[in-house]
Amino acid sequence: MDLLNTTISSHLEMESTSGNVTDVVEDYCHYEVLQPHMLVMRFWMVSIFGSTISFISMIENIFLFWLFVTSRRHRRENLFMMLLAFFDIFVSMAYIMLMSVNVLSDVLMSPVLVSVWYTYMIPILTVSHIAMTSSSFLIVAASFERYCATLNSPYLRFAQRNRSFLALCAVFLGVVSKGTISIEFELVHHEQCIGQMMATTMKFRPFVFETQYHYLFRFWYRNFVTVFAPFFILLYLNIRIVKALTTYTTATVCLVTNGNSEDLQKRKASARAATRTLVMVGCCYIVSNIINVILTSLEQTNNELADDHPDIYIVLIDLVSLLTTMACAARLPIYLYCQPVLRREIFLRFKRLCVPCSSSSPEKLGERLKSVETDTSFLSRGEATNSECIPISEVTGAKKSPTKCCLHSPYETLL
Repeated sequence: MDLLNTTISSHLEMESTSGNVTDVVEDYCHYEVLQPHMLVMRFWMVSIFGSTISFISMIENIFLFWLFVTSRRHRRENLFMMLLAFFDIFVSMAYIMLMSVNVLSDVLMSPVLVSVWYTYMIPILTVSHIAMTSSSFLIVAASFERYCATLNSPYLRFAQRNRSFLALCAVFLGVVSKGTISIEFELVHHEQCIGQMMATTMKFRPFVFETQYHYLFRFWYRNFVTVFAPFFILLYLNIRIVKALTTYTTATVCLVTNGNSEDLQKRKASARAATRTLVMVGCCYIVSNIINVILTSLEQTNNELADDHPDIYIVLIDLVSLLTTMACAARLPIYLYCQPVLRREIFLRFKRLCVPCSSSSPEKLGERLKSVETDTSFLSRGEATNSECIPISEVTGAKKSPTKCCLHSPYETLL
């Protein structure tokens, strides 16, 4: 519907010279659905399938956020993923409120639904874009830490010590980059169209296109910093990580168990699981944003794309939002598949929620949950006096000479 947002005053002023203002008002208040032959397909794709995925994603990420925020170990070690789950909740909720309700209003031709949609459209749109941009930078920050660990980079200590600072920077970039969306639009209410679909429309404020704001900030900054940069940085980091794992692995395991081979095996398994998790999360982001990157590139080179190929353009727009929501919903399955220890903890937490229906006592479940957390938390108790770094590609072998070690092991963390 945003493609129909134009100013009614200039149109009436131009047409009123013909002497038939009533016909002009009726023509202007007439609402026509964009590509009506595609409405049924969009209804099933967006309002039904997309809403189902978004609802599932909301439940999953609420559970993940609760899991992370109620554990001090997770709050410290999985800070990126805790914030990612938090933002995914808003992204999934915004899909239903913005995309699904928009299509549904066209199907039902409901002026009431359209009016309600406009009351929250601008703030929800702003929050959802802040959440999506912050999430992309959080994934990049987590990938950078995993990249440093996998290649034994000297920046690993910096990435671990400044995890909170990097997360804050990711959120700050999201707010700065997309927070101004809230002041870019304004609603226009048309009294002559009250009770109809065109009673309220939306348009850009004058400063957006009358100043350098559009060219410098919306075109250059937003496109290259929030769309292209995270995509290609994450693509590069993932390629380097996968290449290192398939050819030679220089990532190190900080041994705090006095050379115990069994503990070393656990560390190596945890390191590989964490790396595999991040690679899959990064790949989901890359796949879900391929269309967005292509579409953004085409829009900058071909301003008539929406007019020349309206059917394809609408489908691509719907796919961009749908794939983003599907990527949010895919995080929990990825964690369950790649992280055995976290998988056991999630199942125990879920069983604890359903304790009235379980034969196990709450005390017993609590003890089992504590044992699962202890199984990995001992890996990050700080620097040990006899710690040494051992490449995770080596299962056994001669004892290596001590080298520079990380502040605390990142391998038991989710990312």
